[in-house]
Amino acid sequence: MSNEKALQPRKGYSPMQYVHIIITLLLMFGFGYLPTFSTLTPVGMKLLGLFLGVIYGYSTCNAIWPSLFAFIAFGLSGYTDMNGAISSMLGGSTVFQIITQYFTAGAIVIYGFGKWFVRWSLTKKIFQGKPLFYTWCFMFIFMWTSIVISQIPMALLLYAIWNDIADSCGYDKKSTFRYYGFGGILLSLMMGGAMIPYKSWMLGLANTWANVTGGSINLGFMFLITGVCGIIIITLYVFLGAKLFKVDFSTMEAFDVEKLGEESKHLRPRTKRILVVYLITMVLAIFAGTFLNNPLSDFLNNTLTTGGLYCVCSALLMCIPSGEGDGQAAINFDDIKHSDSAVSWTVILMCAVTIPLATALTSEGTGVLPWLTGIFTPVFEGRSPIFILIFTIVVMLILTNVGSNIAFGGAMIPVVSPFVLASGMNPVVAGAALIWTANMGLILPGASAPASIFHGRSEIPDAGLRTKIVLFSAGLLLVVSIVIFSIAYLLTA
Repeated sequence: MSNEKALQPRKGYSPMQYVHIIITLLLMFGFGYLPTFSTLTPVGMKLLGLFLGVIYGYSTCNAIWPSLFAFIAFGLSGYTDMNGAISSMLGGSTVFQIITQYFTAGAIVIYGFGKWFVRWSLTKKIFQGKPLFYTWCFMFIFMWTSIVISQIPMALLLYAIWNDIADSCGYDKKSTFRYYGFGGILLSLMMGGAMIPYKSWMLGLANTWANVTGGSINLGFMFLITGVCGIIIITLYVFLGAKLFKVDFSTMEAFDVEKLGEESKHLRPRTKRILVVYLITMVLAIFAGTFLNNPLSDFLNNTLTTGGLYCVCSALLMCIPSGEGDGQAAINFDDIKHSDSAVSWTVILMCAVTIPLATALTSEGTGVLPWLTGIFTPVFEGRSPIFILIFTIVVMLILTNVGSNIAFGGAMIPVVSPFVLASGMNPVVAGAALIWTANMGLILPGASAPASIFHGRSEIPDAGLRTKIVLFSAGLLLVVSIVIFSIAYLLTA
Protein backbone atom coordinates (compact mmCIF):
# COMPACT_ATOMS: atom_id res chain seq x y z
CA MET A 1 0.00 0.00 0.00
CA SER A 2 2.83 2.40 0.87
CA ASN A 3 4.49 1.69 -2.51
CA GLU A 4 1.22 2.46 -4.29
CA LYS A 5 0.97 5.78 -2.47
CA ALA A 6 4.56 6.60 -3.35
CA LEU A 7 3.87 5.98 -7.04
CA GLN A 8 0.87 8.29 -7.12
CA PRO A 9 1.66 11.79 -8.45
CA ARG A 10 1.65 14.52 -5.84
CA LYS A 11 -1.14 17.00 -6.27
CA GLY A 12 -1.00 20.53 -4.94
CA TYR A 13 -3.33 23.51 -5.03
CA SER A 14 -4.27 24.85 -8.42
CA PRO A 15 -3.35 28.50 -9.12
CA MET A 16 -7.04 29.49 -8.82
CA GLN A 17 -7.24 28.01 -5.33
CA TYR A 18 -4.52 30.42 -4.21
CA VAL A 19 -6.36 33.27 -5.94
CA HIS A 20 -9.61 32.43 -4.12
CA ILE A 21 -7.81 32.27 -0.76
CA ILE A 22 -6.10 35.63 -1.33
CA ILE A 23 -9.32 37.36 -2.44
CA THR A 24 -11.21 35.97 0.55
CA LEU A 25 -8.63 37.23 3.03
CA LEU A 26 -8.27 40.61 1.32
CA LEU A 27 -12.00 41.18 1.51
CA MET A 28 -12.14 40.09 5.14
CA PHE A 29 -9.17 42.08 6.41
CA GLY A 30 -8.45 44.72 3.76
CA PHE A 31 -11.76 46.04 2.42
CA GLY A 32 -12.51 47.88 5.66
CA TYR A 33 -9.50 50.16 5.19
CA LEU A 34 -10.81 51.58 1.93
CA PRO A 35 -12.27 55.12 2.15
CA THR A 36 -15.81 55.23 3.47
CA PHE A 37 -18.63 56.34 1.19
CA SER A 38 -22.11 57.77 1.68
CA THR A 39 -23.32 57.09 5.24
CA LEU A 40 -21.13 54.02 5.83
CA THR A 41 -18.90 54.24 8.90
CA PRO A 42 -15.42 52.69 9.22
CA VAL A 43 -16.99 49.86 11.22
CA GLY A 44 -19.62 49.44 8.52
CA MET A 45 -16.87 49.17 5.88
CA LYS A 46 -15.08 46.46 7.86
CA LEU A 47 -18.27 44.47 8.40
CA LEU A 48 -19.23 44.85 4.73
CA GLY A 49 -15.80 43.58 3.67
CA LEU A 50 -16.02 40.71 6.15
CA PHE A 51 -19.48 39.77 4.87
CA LEU A 52 -18.31 39.83 1.25
CA GLY A 53 -15.23 37.80 2.15
CA VAL A 54 -17.25 35.16 3.97
CA ILE A 55 -19.67 34.78 1.05
CA TYR A 56 -16.81 34.62 -1.45
CA GLY A 57 -14.90 32.07 0.63
CA TYR A 58 -17.97 29.87 1.10
CA SER A 59 -18.69 30.01 -2.63
CA THR A 60 -15.19 29.25 -3.91
CA CYS A 61 -13.36 27.37 -1.15
CA ASN A 62 -15.07 25.66 1.79
CA ALA A 63 -16.83 26.66 4.98
CA ILE A 64 -14.38 25.76 7.72
CA TRP A 65 -11.34 28.00 7.39
CA PRO A 66 -13.28 31.08 6.17
CA SER A 67 -15.49 30.68 9.25
CA LEU A 68 -12.47 30.59 11.56
CA PHE A 69 -10.96 33.67 9.93
CA ALA A 70 -14.37 35.35 10.23
CA PHE A 71 -14.23 34.92 14.01
CA ILE A 72 -10.92 36.80 14.02
CA ALA A 73 -12.01 39.53 11.61
CA PHE A 74 -15.27 40.09 13.51
CA GLY A 75 -13.35 40.47 16.77
CA LEU A 76 -11.00 43.02 15.16
CA SER A 77 -13.71 44.98 13.34
CA GLY A 78 -14.43 47.45 16.14
CA TYR A 79 -18.07 46.34 16.30
CA THR A 80 -17.18 44.04 19.21
CA ASP A 81 -14.04 42.57 20.78
CA MET A 82 -12.73 39.04 20.31
CA ASN A 83 -14.58 37.65 23.33
CA GLY A 84 -17.77 39.26 22.11
CA ALA A 85 -17.26 37.86 18.62
CA ILE A 86 -16.81 34.32 19.89
CA SER A 87 -19.74 34.67 22.28
CA SER A 88 -22.17 36.12 19.72
CA MET A 89 -21.23 33.58 17.06
CA LEU A 90 -20.80 30.29 18.90
CA GLY A 91 -23.04 31.30 21.80
CA GLY A 92 -26.04 32.27 19.71
CA SER A 93 -29.32 30.60 20.63
CA THR A 94 -29.97 29.61 17.00
CA VAL A 95 -26.63 27.79 16.79
CA PHE A 96 -27.32 25.92 20.02
CA GLN A 97 -30.80 25.05 18.80
CA ILE A 98 -29.41 23.66 15.53
CA ILE A 99 -26.86 21.51 17.37
CA THR A 100 -29.45 19.93 19.66
CA GLN A 101 -31.92 19.45 16.80
CA TYR A 102 -29.18 17.76 14.78
CA PHE A 103 -28.80 15.11 17.48
CA THR A 104 -32.45 14.10 17.26
CA ALA A 105 -33.21 14.63 13.56
CA GLY A 106 -29.99 12.86 12.56
CA ALA A 107 -30.66 9.94 14.90
CA ILE A 108 -34.13 9.44 13.40
CA VAL A 109 -32.52 8.79 10.02
CA ILE A 110 -29.54 6.80 11.32
CA TYR A 111 -31.89 4.41 13.08
CA GLY A 112 -33.82 3.61 9.91
CA PHE A 113 -36.66 6.11 9.55
CA GLY A 114 -35.45 7.27 6.14
CA LYS A 115 -35.39 3.79 4.61
CA TRP A 116 -38.76 2.97 6.17
CA PHE A 117 -40.22 6.19 4.76
CA VAL A 118 -38.77 5.46 1.30
CA ARG A 119 -40.28 1.97 1.28
CA TRP A 120 -43.62 3.08 2.71
CA SER A 121 -44.07 6.01 0.31
CA LEU A 122 -42.73 4.46 -2.90
CA THR A 123 -44.95 1.38 -2.53
CA LYS A 124 -48.14 3.46 -2.50
CA LYS A 125 -50.15 2.79 -5.67
CA ILE A 126 -50.77 6.49 -6.19
CA PHE A 127 -47.03 7.09 -6.64
CA GLN A 128 -45.98 4.00 -8.57
CA GLY A 129 -44.57 4.98 -11.95
CA LYS A 130 -45.04 8.67 -11.12
CA PRO A 131 -41.74 9.97 -9.67
CA LEU A 132 -42.49 13.60 -10.59
CA PHE A 133 -45.86 13.44 -8.89
CA TYR A 134 -44.21 11.85 -5.85
CA THR A 135 -41.69 14.71 -5.72
CA TRP A 136 -44.42 17.32 -6.07
CA CYS A 137 -46.48 15.76 -3.25
CA PHE A 138 -43.38 15.53 -1.04
CA MET A 139 -42.64 19.25 -1.38
CA PHE A 140 -46.28 20.35 -1.51
CA ILE A 141 -47.23 18.59 1.73
CA PHE A 142 -44.24 19.85 3.70
CA MET A 143 -44.79 23.40 2.41
CA TRP A 144 -48.11 23.50 4.26
CA THR A 145 -46.63 21.71 7.27
CA SER A 146 -44.02 24.44 7.74
CA ILE A 147 -46.78 26.99 8.40
CA VAL A 148 -46.86 25.67 11.97
CA ILE A 149 -43.63 23.67 12.34
CA SER A 150 -40.27 25.43 12.64
CA GLN A 151 -38.27 25.43 9.42
CA ILE A 152 -34.97 24.43 11.02
CA PRO A 153 -35.95 21.02 12.50
CA MET A 154 -38.07 20.28 9.43
CA ALA A 155 -35.17 21.12 7.10
CA LEU A 156 -32.70 18.93 8.98
CA LEU A 157 -35.11 16.00 8.94
CA LEU A 158 -36.22 16.37 5.30
CA TYR A 159 -32.68 16.81 3.97
CA ALA A 160 -31.68 13.59 5.69
CA ILE A 161 -34.74 11.78 4.30
CA TRP A 162 -34.18 13.04 0.74
CA ASN A 163 -30.54 12.02 0.93
CA ASP A 164 -31.69 8.58 2.12
CA ILE A 165 -34.05 8.40 -0.87
CA ALA A 166 -31.13 9.24 -3.19
CA ASP A 167 -28.81 6.71 -1.54
CA SER A 168 -31.45 3.98 -1.44
CA CYS A 169 -32.36 4.42 -5.10
CA GLY A 170 -28.68 4.37 -6.09
CA TYR A 171 -28.20 7.96 -7.25
CA ASP A 172 -24.61 9.11 -7.75
CA LYS A 173 -23.18 11.59 -5.24
CA LYS A 174 -22.92 14.21 -8.01
CA SER A 175 -26.42 13.62 -9.31
CA THR A 176 -28.62 16.69 -9.81
CA PHE A 177 -31.37 14.67 -8.13
CA ARG A 178 -29.87 15.56 -4.74
CA TYR A 179 -29.42 19.28 -5.48
CA TYR A 180 -32.86 19.57 -7.05
CA GLY A 181 -34.50 17.85 -4.06
CA PHE A 182 -32.60 19.84 -1.44
CA GLY A 183 -33.41 23.09 -3.26
CA GLY A 184 -37.09 22.19 -3.44
CA ILE A 185 -37.17 21.43 0.28
CA LEU A 186 -35.57 24.80 1.08
CA LEU A 187 -38.01 26.64 -1.19
CA SER A 188 -41.13 24.84 0.07
CA LEU A 189 -40.26 25.31 3.74
CA MET A 190 -39.47 29.01 3.33
CA MET A 191 -42.72 29.66 1.46
CA GLY A 192 -44.80 27.77 4.01
CA GLY A 193 -43.20 29.63 6.87
CA ALA A 194 -43.93 33.00 5.21
CA MET A 195 -47.60 32.53 4.38
CA ILE A 196 -49.10 33.81 7.64
CA PRO A 197 -47.19 36.37 9.80
CA TYR A 198 -48.71 35.23 13.09
CA LYS A 199 -45.55 34.63 15.10
CA SER A 200 -41.93 35.61 15.67
CA TRP A 201 -40.28 38.46 13.74
CA MET A 202 -42.85 38.32 10.93
CA LEU A 203 -45.58 39.22 13.42
CA GLY A 204 -43.39 42.13 14.49
CA LEU A 205 -43.16 43.35 10.88
CA ALA A 206 -46.94 43.01 10.47
CA ASN A 207 -47.55 45.05 13.64
CA THR A 208 -45.05 47.70 12.55
CA TRP A 209 -46.75 47.98 9.15
CA ALA A 210 -50.15 48.34 10.85
CA ASN A 211 -48.83 51.07 13.16
CA VAL A 212 -47.27 53.03 10.30
CA THR A 213 -50.11 52.71 7.77
CA GLY A 214 -53.10 52.45 10.07
CA GLY A 215 -54.24 49.27 8.32
CA SER A 216 -53.68 45.84 9.86
CA ILE A 217 -52.56 42.93 7.70
CA ASN A 218 -55.58 40.74 7.01
CA LEU A 219 -54.05 37.31 7.71
CA GLY A 220 -56.74 35.41 5.82
CA PHE A 221 -56.37 37.62 2.74
CA MET A 222 -52.58 37.35 2.86
CA PHE A 223 -52.81 33.57 3.27
CA LEU A 224 -55.01 33.40 0.17
CA ILE A 225 -52.48 35.37 -1.90
CA THR A 226 -49.39 33.58 -0.60
CA GLY A 227 -51.07 30.17 -0.78
CA VAL A 228 -51.74 30.70 -4.48
CA CYS A 229 -48.13 31.85 -4.93
CA GLY A 230 -46.84 28.78 -3.12
CA ILE A 231 -48.87 26.29 -5.15
CA ILE A 232 -47.82 27.84 -8.47
CA ILE A 233 -44.16 28.22 -7.51
CA ILE A 234 -43.69 24.70 -6.16
CA THR A 235 -45.44 23.27 -9.23
CA LEU A 236 -43.19 25.24 -11.59
CA TYR A 237 -40.13 24.29 -9.57
CA VAL A 238 -40.87 20.56 -9.70
CA PHE A 239 -41.70 20.33 -13.39
CA LEU A 240 -39.54 23.09 -14.93
CA GLY A 241 -36.65 22.38 -12.57
CA ALA A 242 -36.62 18.71 -13.52
CA LYS A 243 -36.13 19.67 -17.18
CA LEU A 244 -33.75 22.56 -16.58
CA PHE A 245 -31.39 20.55 -14.37
CA LYS A 246 -31.90 17.32 -16.34
CA VAL A 247 -32.95 15.32 -13.29
CA ASP A 248 -33.02 11.60 -14.02
CA PHE A 249 -36.13 10.08 -12.43
CA SER A 250 -35.75 6.74 -14.18
CA THR A 251 -33.58 5.45 -11.33
CA MET A 252 -36.31 6.20 -8.78
CA GLU A 253 -39.02 4.83 -11.07
CA ALA A 254 -37.20 1.52 -11.58
CA PHE A 255 -36.10 1.18 -7.96
CA ASP A 256 -36.96 -2.13 -6.26
CA VAL A 257 -37.84 -1.43 -2.62
CA GLU A 258 -36.88 -5.02 -1.71
CA LYS A 259 -33.26 -3.87 -1.97
CA LEU A 260 -33.80 -1.94 1.25
CA GLY A 261 -33.95 -5.20 3.21
CA GLU A 262 -36.34 -6.66 5.72
CA GLU A 263 -35.46 -4.07 8.38
CA SER A 264 -37.04 -1.31 6.26
CA LYS A 265 -40.51 -2.89 6.56
CA HIS A 266 -40.98 -1.80 10.15
CA LEU A 267 -39.81 1.06 12.35
CA ARG A 268 -37.41 0.08 15.11
CA PRO A 269 -38.66 0.59 18.70
CA ARG A 270 -35.97 3.21 19.37
CA THR A 271 -36.94 5.10 16.20
CA LYS A 272 -40.57 5.19 17.34
CA ARG A 273 -39.53 6.56 20.73
CA ILE A 274 -37.35 9.23 19.14
CA LEU A 275 -40.20 10.24 16.83
CA VAL A 276 -42.69 10.48 19.69
CA VAL A 277 -40.45 12.70 21.83
CA TYR A 278 -39.43 14.80 18.81
CA LEU A 279 -43.05 15.34 17.75
CA ILE A 280 -44.09 16.25 21.30
CA THR A 281 -41.28 18.81 21.34
CA MET A 282 -42.48 20.24 18.03
CA VAL A 283 -46.06 20.46 19.30
CA LEU A 284 -44.89 22.36 22.39
CA ALA A 285 -42.87 24.75 20.21
CA ILE A 286 -45.89 25.31 17.95
CA PHE A 287 -48.16 25.88 20.96
CA ALA A 288 -45.78 28.41 22.48
CA GLY A 289 -45.46 30.30 19.21
CA THR A 290 -49.20 30.34 18.51
CA PHE A 291 -51.04 30.67 21.83
CA LEU A 292 -49.33 33.49 23.67
CA ASN A 293 -49.93 35.03 27.09
CA ASN A 294 -50.46 31.87 29.11
CA PRO A 295 -48.16 30.41 31.79
CA LEU A 296 -46.90 27.49 29.66
CA SER A 297 -46.12 29.66 26.62
CA ASP A 298 -44.45 32.29 28.81
CA PHE A 299 -42.24 29.62 30.34
CA LEU A 300 -41.36 28.01 27.01
CA ASN A 301 -40.73 31.28 25.17
CA ASN A 302 -39.07 33.40 27.82
CA THR A 303 -37.56 31.05 30.39
CA LEU A 304 -36.71 27.75 28.72
CA THR A 305 -36.59 29.18 25.13
CA THR A 306 -36.82 27.11 21.95
CA GLY A 307 -33.16 26.15 22.14
CA GLY A 308 -33.63 24.89 25.68
CA LEU A 309 -36.74 22.96 24.65
CA TYR A 310 -34.85 21.02 21.97
CA CYS A 311 -31.99 20.53 24.42
CA VAL A 312 -34.44 18.83 26.80
CA CYS A 313 -35.64 16.69 23.88
CA SER A 314 -32.11 15.47 23.05
CA ALA A 315 -31.16 14.98 26.69
CA LEU A 316 -34.27 12.89 27.41
CA LEU A 317 -33.64 10.67 24.39
CA MET A 318 -30.11 10.04 25.58
CA CYS A 319 -31.53 8.88 28.94
CA ILE A 320 -34.66 6.84 28.21
CA PRO A 321 -34.12 3.18 27.21
CA SER A 322 -34.18 2.21 23.53
CA GLY A 323 -36.85 -0.47 23.97
CA GLU A 324 -34.71 -2.92 21.99
CA GLY A 325 -33.28 -4.84 24.96
CA ASP A 326 -29.70 -3.73 24.24
CA GLY A 327 -29.15 -1.87 27.51
CA GLN A 328 -28.67 1.43 25.65
CA ALA A 329 -30.54 4.72 25.44
CA ALA A 330 -32.85 5.63 22.57
CA ILE A 331 -30.04 7.81 21.16
CA ASN A 332 -26.52 6.52 21.59
CA PHE A 333 -24.20 9.49 21.20
CA ASP A 334 -21.43 7.25 19.84
CA ASP A 335 -23.71 6.37 16.91
CA ILE A 336 -24.23 9.96 15.83
CA LYS A 337 -21.07 11.86 16.72
CA HIS A 338 -19.12 10.75 13.65
CA SER A 339 -22.00 10.85 11.18
CA ASP A 340 -22.55 13.74 8.74
CA SER A 341 -26.21 12.71 8.65
CA ALA A 342 -26.47 13.50 12.35
CA VAL A 343 -24.22 16.49 12.97
CA SER A 344 -22.63 18.73 10.32
CA TRP A 345 -20.06 21.12 11.71
CA THR A 346 -19.95 22.84 8.34
CA VAL A 347 -23.58 23.90 8.78
CA ILE A 348 -23.05 24.84 12.42
CA LEU A 349 -20.08 27.10 11.63
CA MET A 350 -21.82 28.72 8.67
CA CYS A 351 -24.85 29.55 10.82
CA ALA A 352 -22.62 30.71 13.66
CA VAL A 353 -20.84 33.19 11.38
CA THR A 354 -23.43 34.43 8.91
CA ILE A 355 -26.46 35.05 11.14
CA PRO A 356 -24.80 37.42 13.70
CA LEU A 357 -22.71 38.99 10.93
CA ALA A 358 -25.78 39.85 8.84
CA THR A 359 -27.44 41.31 11.93
CA ALA A 360 -24.35 43.36 12.79
CA LEU A 361 -24.05 44.65 9.23
CA THR A 362 -27.51 46.21 9.38
CA SER A 363 -27.16 47.65 12.90
CA GLU A 364 -27.34 51.39 13.57
CA GLY A 365 -23.59 51.97 13.93
CA THR A 366 -22.65 50.77 10.42
CA GLY A 367 -24.56 53.33 8.33
CA VAL A 368 -25.76 50.66 5.92
CA LEU A 369 -29.51 51.22 6.37
CA PRO A 370 -29.39 55.03 5.89
CA TRP A 371 -27.32 54.46 2.75
CA LEU A 372 -29.93 52.09 1.34
CA THR A 373 -32.77 54.41 2.36
CA GLY A 374 -31.08 57.25 0.51
CA ILE A 375 -30.81 55.09 -2.59
CA PHE A 376 -34.39 53.85 -2.73
CA THR A 377 -36.44 56.80 -1.48
CA PRO A 378 -36.06 58.90 -4.68
CA VAL A 379 -37.06 55.88 -6.78
CA PHE A 380 -40.59 55.78 -5.28
CA GLU A 381 -41.41 59.47 -5.69
CA GLY A 382 -44.25 60.11 -8.13
CA ARG A 383 -44.60 56.47 -9.16
CA SER A 384 -47.78 54.50 -9.82
CA PRO A 385 -49.12 51.95 -7.30
CA ILE A 386 -48.16 49.02 -9.55
CA PHE A 387 -44.60 50.31 -9.85
CA ILE A 388 -44.32 50.74 -6.07
CA LEU A 389 -45.66 47.22 -5.51
CA ILE A 390 -43.36 45.57 -8.05
CA PHE A 391 -40.31 47.55 -6.97
CA THR A 392 -40.99 46.67 -3.32
CA ILE A 393 -41.00 42.96 -4.17
CA VAL A 394 -37.82 43.20 -6.26
CA VAL A 395 -35.87 45.31 -3.77
CA MET A 396 -37.02 43.30 -0.75
CA LEU A 397 -35.98 40.03 -2.40
CA ILE A 398 -32.52 41.46 -3.14
CA LEU A 399 -32.02 42.95 0.33
CA THR A 400 -33.23 39.93 2.28
CA ASN A 401 -30.67 37.81 0.41
CA VAL A 402 -27.86 40.20 1.32
CA GLY A 403 -28.40 40.61 5.05
CA SER A 404 -30.77 40.22 7.95
CA ASN A 405 -34.37 39.79 6.81
CA ILE A 406 -35.57 41.26 10.10
CA ALA A 407 -33.41 44.39 9.80
CA PHE A 408 -34.04 45.03 6.11
CA GLY A 409 -37.75 44.27 6.42
CA GLY A 410 -38.04 46.75 9.27
CA ALA A 411 -35.96 49.33 7.38
CA MET A 412 -38.09 49.13 4.22
CA ILE A 413 -41.39 49.78 6.02
CA PRO A 414 -40.78 53.52 6.70
CA VAL A 415 -39.34 53.89 3.18
CA VAL A 416 -42.23 52.25 1.32
CA SER A 417 -45.30 52.99 3.44
CA PRO A 418 -45.58 56.80 2.82
CA PHE A 419 -45.58 56.26 -0.94
CA VAL A 420 -48.08 53.39 -0.65
CA LEU A 421 -50.50 55.64 1.24
CA ALA A 422 -49.92 58.59 -1.10
CA SER A 423 -50.64 56.42 -4.17
CA GLY A 424 -53.99 55.26 -2.80
CA MET A 425 -53.00 51.58 -2.94
CA ASN A 426 -54.57 49.09 -0.57
CA PRO A 427 -51.87 48.99 2.15
CA VAL A 428 -52.69 45.37 3.02
CA VAL A 429 -51.49 44.16 -0.40
CA ALA A 430 -48.23 46.11 -0.22
CA GLY A 431 -47.58 45.07 3.37
CA ALA A 432 -48.27 41.42 2.61
CA ALA A 433 -45.92 41.57 -0.38
CA LEU A 434 -43.14 43.11 1.71
CA ILE A 435 -43.45 40.60 4.56
CA TRP A 436 -43.77 37.58 2.23
CA THR A 437 -40.69 38.58 0.23
CA ALA A 438 -38.67 39.49 3.32
CA ASN A 439 -38.80 35.84 4.37
CA MET A 440 -37.25 34.55 1.12
CA GLY A 441 -33.57 34.69 2.06
CA LEU A 442 -32.26 31.63 0.23
CA ILE A 443 -29.52 32.67 -2.21
CA LEU A 444 -26.59 33.44 0.12
CA PRO A 445 -25.67 31.51 3.29
CA GLY A 446 -26.08 34.60 5.45
CA ALA A 447 -29.59 35.33 4.23
CA SER A 448 -31.28 33.07 6.80
CA ALA A 449 -30.72 30.07 9.03
CA PRO A 450 -32.39 27.68 6.53
CA ALA A 451 -30.14 29.05 3.77
CA SER A 452 -27.04 28.49 5.92
CA ILE A 453 -28.11 24.91 6.55
CA PHE A 454 -28.76 24.31 2.84
CA HIS A 455 -25.43 25.71 1.67
CA GLY A 456 -23.54 23.83 4.36
CA ARG A 457 -24.82 20.33 3.59
CA SER A 458 -21.96 17.98 2.73
CA GLU A 459 -24.24 15.95 0.42
CA ILE A 460 -24.35 18.88 -2.07
CA PRO A 461 -20.77 20.20 -2.16
CA ASP A 462 -20.87 21.88 -5.60
CA ALA A 463 -21.31 25.60 -4.78
CA GLY A 464 -21.93 26.47 -8.43
CA LEU A 465 -24.82 24.03 -8.78
CA ARG A 466 -26.25 25.05 -5.40
CA THR A 467 -26.21 28.66 -6.57
CA LYS A 468 -27.98 27.80 -9.83
CA ILE A 469 -30.68 25.96 -7.89
CA VAL A 470 -31.40 28.86 -5.51
CA LEU A 471 -31.23 31.45 -8.29
CA PHE A 472 -33.81 29.43 -10.21
CA SER A 473 -35.97 29.34 -7.06
CA ALA A 474 -35.55 33.09 -6.55
CA GLY A 475 -36.48 33.73 -10.19
CA LEU A 476 -39.70 31.75 -9.81
CA LEU A 477 -40.48 33.56 -6.55
CA LEU A 478 -39.93 36.94 -8.17
CA VAL A 479 -42.00 36.37 -11.29
CA VAL A 480 -44.93 34.59 -9.65
CA SER A 481 -45.07 36.98 -6.68
CA ILE A 482 -45.15 40.02 -8.96
CA VAL A 483 -47.97 38.55 -11.06
CA ILE A 484 -50.15 37.29 -8.17
CA PHE A 485 -49.73 40.37 -5.94
CA SER A 486 -50.40 42.65 -8.92
CA ILE A 487 -53.63 40.76 -9.60
CA ALA A 488 -54.53 41.06 -5.92
CA TYR A 489 -53.95 44.83 -6.10
CA LEU A 490 -56.13 45.19 -9.21
CA LEU A 491 -58.94 43.19 -7.61
CA THR A 492 -58.90 45.39 -4.51
CA ALA A 493 -58.27 48.73 -6.21
